[in-house]
Amino acid sequence: MNKSILMALGLTGLLIIWMLSGNQEQTVNPQASNISEESTLMNVVVSPSTAQTVSKKVTVQGQVEPNRKLSLKTELDGKIAALPVTLGSRVEQGQILAKIELRARLAQREQAIANVKFQQQELAATKQLFAKKLESGSRLSLNEANLAAAKATLEQIEIEIDNATITAPFAGVYDRRYVELGDYLDKGQQVVSLVDDLKLKITAMVPQQQVEHLILGQEVIATLINGEQLSGPLTFISATSDTNTRSYRVEVLIENSEHRRIVGMTATLAIPVNETQGHLVNASTISLDKQGRLQVKAIDDDNKVVAYVVDIVRTDADKIWLSGLPKQLNLITLGQDFVVAGQTVSPSEQS
Repeated sequence: MNKSILMALGLTGLLIIWMLSGNQEQTVNPQASNISEESTLMNVVVSPSTAQTVSKKVTVQGQVEPNRKLSLKTELDGKIAALPVTLGSRVEQGQILAKIELRARLAQREQAIANVKFQQQELAATKQLFAKKLESGSRLSLNEANLAAAKATLEQIEIEIDNATITAPFAGVYDRRYVELGDYLDKGQQVVSLVDDLKLKITAMVPQQQVEHLILGQEVIATLINGEQLSGPLTFISATSDTNTRSYRVEVLIENSEHRRIVGMTATLAIPVNETQGHLVNASTISLDKQGRLQVKAIDDDNKVVAYVVDIVRTDADKIWLSGLPKQLNLITLGQDFVVAGQTVSPSEQS
C-alpha cells in the first residue's frame, strides 16, 4: 500500500472521529442550556399579602382653637377702679374681672330716688284734687308721666351701676387685659378677654371633592404637631365653601378637662369617609408604570411577574394602604425594579 492510500485512510479516520465527537456534543448541549437558563433567572424576594378592610380617610391640616373666646367690653364710660384678677388666672363663672368707678353714678342714683319720691307725692296730691274736681285731667296725666320718667331714669342708673362690674360669663382663663388701673374708658372699649379651654375645637378646610362624604358626629382622630393624638366628634360642616379655595370649614370638638395649653397648635385631622379592601405595603414596593400610574409587582403561580395598577387608600406612618389588588397575592418586596411583567423569576420568601 503506497503512501497516498495510507494518507487518505488516515484523513478518513480523523473525519469519522470528528463527526462522532460533534454528535456527542449535540446530545450534551440541551442539558447544559437548561442549566444555564435556570441560573440566569432573576432572584426576587416576595411576601404573601392578604386584603383587609380599611377605612378611607380625608387627611387635612388644621389648628387648635378655644371652643369659646370672648372679648368683654365696657357698657358705659368711666375710669377703671379695680382689676382684682391676675392675668392668666383661671376664673369661675360670675367672678369679677374689672370694676369701673361709680361715685358719680351713685350720686345720680340718690338724686333719681329722691325724684321718684317727689313725683309720687305730686301724683298723690293731684289725684286728691282731681277727685274733688279741683284739678284737671291733663294735670293728672302730666304727673303720671313725670313719675314714669323718674322711674325710668332710676332704672337706667341702676343698670349702669350693675354694668360697672364686669364678670366672667363662663368659667375659663383670663387671657388678655387691654386696660390698666386708672384708665378712662369709652363705652364699647375692650377691657379683658376670656377663653374657655375646658373644651377645644380643631378647625380645618376640607376640599370640595371630599366634603360630601363627611357625616356630623363621626369620630375624628387629630394628631398634634408634638405627636400627641386626640379624638372627638365632627360637630360642624360649613354650608358654603370658601370663595378662594372652594373648600369647606369643619370643626372637631375635643375635651380638655386637664386644661392643657395646646391652643394654637397645628393638628392633622384624619376623617374616615368609607371602607374598602386594601393591602398594607411599604412605600418602597410602589413604582410608576410607563403611563405614570402607581403600580406594584407580584408573582403568579408560575413565578411570572404581574404588574398591578393601584390607588392609595390612606397612609399610616411609613406604610401605605393600596386598593386595586386581588385578595391574595405574593408581593415582590425586593428586586421589583429589575423585572418586568411576564418575566419568569426565581422567588424566595421574605423572612
